[in-house]
Amino acid sequence: MSKSRPIRRQRRSKAVPRRKSANGNGAFVSDVIKKRPAPIEISEPLRWVDRYIRRAKKHMPSLILPRKIRSYRPPVHREMRVLGTCAVETKVITLGTHRHVMVNSGKRPKRRQVAIAQRELLMTLAHEMAHLRYEFHDYEQESYARTIFQAFGLKDKCIHCAGTGRIPARYVN
Repeated sequence: MSKSRPIRRQRRSKAVPRRKSANGNGAFVSDVIKKRPAPIEISEPLRWVDRYIRRAKKHMPSLILPRKIRSYRPPVHREMRVLGTCAVETKVITLGTHRHVMVNSGKRPKRRQVAIAQRELLMTLAHEMAHLRYEFHDYEQESYARTIFQAFGLKDKCIHCAGTGRIPARYVN
């Protein structure tokens, strides 16, 4: 009698051959590989914003993300009237990180640069991200910016219970 060997299963290769569609040109829907979105380029002073963007994308899967977020620190002698800009076609958002304040020191007042608060930067970021979907300043764009800001998950102290409770932060456009 011959010894019986255990039956070995043939391993299937992981590379599955692609099937051609009916017209022979494209692939079936099941064969299409989903691309991962390119990572957002964020400048170094605004690196902390990435956490809030991920949280907003988790709550709002249809959120359009920018390709690049840049910081801008204006020169001391240039007046800045905007806190951020958005290039819709290239999906580049630029946020101002500082503003100018007049300080009385000595005989003449001097201009000083003061960093903008993180909450105000997040409001500006939500406003500019809303411009990626709604171009003009109207009620749709404002309500979408408010939704993005609420998705960031910021909390304020409750004014009715002496600050022991936490309520969602208010968006002020």
